[in-house]
This record gives sequence, C-alpha cells and structure tokens, in this order.
Amino acid sequence: MTSAHADIQTRTLRKVTRKFIPLITLCYIVLYLDRQNVAVAALTMNKQLGIGPAVYGLIAGVFFWTYSLFEIPSNYIVSRIGVRIWVSRIIVSWGLVTMATAAAAGENSLLVLRLLLGLAEAGFSPAMLFLIASWFPPGRRAMTMSLMAVAVPLAAVGTPVLTSVMTGMDGLLGMAGWRWLFLLSGLPAVVLGFFFYKVIRNGPEDAAFLSLEERDWLRAELSREHATLGVRGDRFRHGVMNPRVLVLVVVYILFAFSLFGYQFFIPQILQQFGLGTNAVGWVAALPPLLAIGPMVWWARHSDRTKERSRHFAAAAATAGVGFLLAGLLVHHPAPAIAGLCVAGIGLYSCIATQLAIPSTFLSGAALAAGLATINGLGNIGGYFGPQITGLIRGATGDFAAALLVMGATILTASGVALLLDHRLRRAGVTTSPKVAIDAA
Repeated sequence: MTSAHADIQTRTLRKVTRKFIPLITLCYIVLYLDRQNVAVAALTMNKQLGIGPAVYGLIAGVFFWTYSLFEIPSNYIVSRIGVRIWVSRIIVSWGLVTMATAAAAGENSLLVLRLLLGLAEAGFSPAMLFLIASWFPPGRRAMTMSLMAVAVPLAAVGTPVLTSVMTGMDGLLGMAGWRWLFLLSGLPAVVLGFFFYKVIRNGPEDAAFLSLEERDWLRAELSREHATLGVRGDRFRHGVMNPRVLVLVVVYILFAFSLFGYQFFIPQILQQFGLGTNAVGWVAALPPLLAIGPMVWWARHSDRTKERSRHFAAAAATAGVGFLLAGLLVHHPAPAIAGLCVAGIGLYSCIATQLAIPSTFLSGAALAAGLATINGLGNIGGYFGPQITGLIRGATGDFAAALLVMGATILTASGVALLLDHRLRRAGVTTSPKVAIDAA
C-alpha cells in the first residue's frame, strides 16, 4: 500500500467513524435502556401489580415474539428504501411505546406493550450492521462494531441512573417511581429519531462530507469486496437460505438465551443477596463496566488476526465459566458477584466478533437478509432465557439452577461455533473478510 493510498484510507475512515459511530452508539444505548428498563422497574413494579417470577419472565421475554417475527420483513424494507428513513421511524416508534408503558395497569397491558415494543424495534440492529457494511471495508468491521457494541455494557452502566430515577421520583404527582422510569427513558428515543434522519446517509454516494477522492476510494473498496463474494451473494433470498446463516441462528439462540436471561434478572439476583434498590443499580453496573476494555481489545484482536468464530467461542466459554461459578456460589454473595462479572465480560466480548461473521460471506441485500434472519430467529433465545429463568426461580426459590443453565447454554454456543469453524476450515474456508460465498 502506497503512502498516498494509506493516507486516503485513514482520512476517509476517520471521517466516516466520527460522523456516524457516536450517533449510532448513542442510539444503541437508548435502545438497550428502553428494552431493559423493565428489569429495574420490576424491583417495585412486580409487587405493586402482583406479578410473580414466572409471569415477569414472560413479560420480559415476550418482547422477542414480535421482534423476531417482524425482523426479516423490516430489513427487507431497509434493503428497498435504505436505512435512513426506516430506522428513523423505528427509533421514534420504540420511544413512544416505552413512554406508553408508564400507563400499564397489570400483567395483560404489560404483555401487550412489550409486544408492541418488539414490533417497534424490529429491524434496528440488523439495519445498523447493514449500514456498517455499507460504509466500512471488511477488515475494519469488527472493531467498528465493537465501538457500537460498547453501547450494550454502557446501557447497563446506566442502571444506577434508572434506579435513582425510580426511587427519587416515587410519588411525584401521584405516580409510582417505575412509571416515571418508563416515561422519562422513552423520551430520548423520540428526539434521537429525528436527529438520526438528519445525520445518517445510506451509502458513500450520498456522502457530501467526503471529498470526491475519498468517495471514490471507499466505493472502490466496497466494490472489490462485492466482487470477491460473487454475484450469487447479492440477492435477499440468498441471505435467508444460506446454510451458514442457519448455523449462526442456532449459535445466536443459545447466546441470546444466556444474555437476556442474565440482563433481565440481574437486578433481582442481586436483590436476593439483600442489597437495597440503589445498591442493586450500582452493583449491576459492575460487570458491564469491567467488560468494556476487554470487549474492545478482543474485537481489535479479531480484526488484526482476521478471524471471527474462534474469538466468539473463547468469549462464550469465558461467560460459561462465569455463570457456573456464580451458580455454584450463589449463596456466597461476593464470589457469586465475581462470577457474574466474569460472565458479563465473556458475554459482552462475544458481541462484536459474532456480528462481524455474516459480512465475511454475504454482501448487499443478501447481507441485510442474513443479518435479519440471524438477529430475528436468533432472538427466540431472548424469549426463552427470561421465561425459563423465571420458571426456575419460581420452582426452586433462588437463582442457582438458572445460572447453571445459562452457563451450560452459552458453553454449547461456544462448542457449535468451534464446530462450524472446524468444518469450514476442512472445506478450505475461513471466517476472514475474504470468504467466497460459493465455498459453503
């Protein structure tokens, strides 16, 4: 690579990163806060509305019914009209539904509102990954996605803020604190939706903030990737039907089971240790806070080595060990919290490398379809994780068995990822950015 070429690359990618990534990361933070605020609200809401662990698990997880059902249709629309318009609509919609949740009167209305939230959010994450693939060359995607994925632990770090809002505003204007929590946490999304429309562009051809030379370089890089993958990878149906996509769906189901079982119940797990509401918020923020550095470093290492599957498998195995430790030591708060921290580091480090895998063998509309299929069908695990965790908690009286199940599930995800990597390597294929679609 000549120095002039390297200079164009550095300058272009720096501009694109500064233009889009902070806004996308902020949208993700608000997304996860609005999706998971029910976990904080449950600390007082469940008692006020008479909701038990199993019913709460259903309320938390039912979100994924509509989310999964409408993920593929939503991203088909993205492939037709672009990210900018459709995702702006998504952001505003989920903010309005979150605010409406403040009016919930019982388990039935909560179930309906969570279903509506899933419908409103459907398509956001795959659309963002499609946007990244439309702006960044393959060798930079895991690192770029890790910058977005940092939003997941950062949103969890916001838990102390949510608990403070809930306790500090309880009774204000005659409203319970958990109602204020939903009302105030939904408002930023409504504002961000309009800002997203103003800032985001669908592709380099719309990039007025780049010079002509920079636009030409970026288009050439992305076209080179498209040619490497082959014309068969360009159609929407190829992304849905690709066998490797279906294997990644299984991996994501197992991963989502553990991730969302953990996220939707971590406040109640800590509450069982005897912590007060505000203390729960601060301790719940510890695992994601500790995960930020390792997850960014692991994504950078994945980009440098141009390998994805084994990086995911190692992170998933780390999470599994953490869950097993927490489950076995659940009656000893300090070591159990340490185990949860290890689990959090592993879970969050899985995200960026896992998200980068589909773009190694799909492009264009097929990539939008593949991402939607993996995220949509894979998030079925997001329903079963909270549901089964709630059922186990109700049946056993504590979270020990549930944590062991989370550990076994994410360890299975690690094993499936390694098996996929082994089979691809035997076939002469790797999960590097230069994989040809016809090799599957």
